[in-house]
Parts: sequence; structure tokens; C-alpha cells
Amino acid sequence: MHNMILIKPEQLIHSHITRLHKLEKGTVIYSQGDKANEFYYVESGLIGLYHVLENGKESLLRIYSSQDYFGFRTVFGTQIYHCTAKVLLPAEIVRISPHNVSEFIQANPQMIQYLLHQLSEELQFSEQRLAKAAYMRSLDRVMESITHLTQYYPNYPWTYREIAEYSGCETETAIRISKELKKQGFLKQ
Repeated sequence: MHNMILIKPEQLIHSHITRLHKLEKGTVIYSQGDKANEFYYVESGLIGLYHVLENGKESLLRIYSSQDYFGFRTVFGTQIYHCTAKVLLPAEIVRISPHNVSEFIQANPQMIQYLLHQLSEELQFSEQRLAKAAYMRSLDRVMESITHLTQYYPNYPWTYREIAEYSGCETETAIRISKELKKQGFLKQ
């Protein structure tokens, strides 16, 4: 969040705040299709946002880390979560449950501005990824994904499957490309 002052959950009014401590890797925070009555703030850890296809295949769409809010788009829109949120690294998060969405919006204008700014940045990033997926070769997408994931989330041991999901290719493709990059000395062994 550039040039925006972080609004902490404790500053919000017309909502119920619940702290969720010691969430282990793999814990599902909410599932795709669940009714959205709350949103979340990451105090520590790493959260992955996944879209699940009808055949069960998952796509890693977005990652949230410390001081990020997530799950708020659907609270203020369709009220059904469009993705599944899962813990990637042990996490401490805060669940924010607005008592009444309209009252929450009116009572917390700075927060709404903050969330709109985050939404705008996420949309811009997603549009850039979508455009690149259309014209970049798998090699370039995998390389860019590895660079992005390891630069912004260096404490997480990214798997080939996660790199493939994030770059929009098959796991086998990510493995083949990663092995070739290692062989050429572009990636650590």
C-alpha cells in the first residue's frame, strides 16, 4: 500500500473483531462459495487465495502477508467468496465482522478508502498478469513468477505446483523449466 496510512482492525467501529491465533499451514479460512459475512487482516504469516475448478484443480491467484486485508471484496459485493483462502505459513489473523455493511461503510470512511486503494492495486496487478499470460511464453511466466514469489515472500518454500499455479502452467512445465534454469545457473540448486 503506497501513500496510504494503514488502518488497524482495532480502529474500526460498527464491527466485531475476533483474533485467530496459531493457524497452522493448510488451515482453510474460508471456502469458495461460502457466504461472506466478514473479512480478514493478516498480523503474521502467509495466506494464499485459490480458485478451485470443478475438477478440483486449484489455481493460486494471490498471496497475502503481514498488514494485508483480504476477503473484503465479496463482503461489499456478491456476499459469496469467489475463492478459497488457506494458510501457507503459520498465521495470526483478525476476523472483522461488520454488524451492518451500510453502517460499517458510513462509520469507517478512511477504511473504505484504504480498501478501495488496495482493490485498485490488486486489480491492476491481476490485469497485468492476465495480459502477460496471453503473450508470454511459459518459460518467461515461470521465471517471472519465481522472481516475484521469492522476492516478495522469501520465507516460504515455494513448490513446483505452487509456482505452476501462480504462473498459469502445468506443474510438469514448471518442473522442466526450473530444472533447466538450475542447470544453466539461473536458479540455486
